[in-house]
Amino acid sequence: MEIAAKSNPTPYKVIKLISGEDIFCKIIQEYTDAIVVECPMSINRHQVMDTPEHIVEHTGLQRWINFTHDNSFVIDKQKIMGFGNLAPEVVVYYKMVSKKIQMEEDGETGNAEHDALVKQMNENVSKLEKILEDNEVEDNEKVTHVQPNKTLH
Repeated sequence: MEIAAKSNPTPYKVIKLISGEDIFCKIIQEYTDAIVVECPMSINRHQVMDTPEHIVEHTGLQRWINFTHDNSFVIDKQKIMGFGNLAPEVVVYYKMVSKKIQMEEDGETGNAEHDALVKQMNENVSKLEKILEDNEVEDNEKVTHVQPNKTLH
């Protein structure tokens, strides 16, 4: 299976995994057994009551894998059920969302107050890491609770 074929120049793909997930991504590298994708996004759908008689489905993108600052991931080709090119209008939306996520990770949202808070938080985390490094303790010193020798009845 060749996903990033030379006859198909766009690297922006939608990938259907065997788990049922749809992923929007940019393919960076392709190997015989795996692909490396950049900024994979899963589709987030939720329904909202527009009026008491009318339900609207909102669709958006979210990080595929949370709680990491990694931007590229390896996907085993055996986990891929199918793939296709992203429509041009979806590529524009994908680029916009991925750029916004990258700016947030860099601490630049355009909101001066928010950016200042993020900067302060990062400085505090750095200070805390330094304090922890300077005060390293042995594993046996990390005991926070000792069981008393007396048995109470």
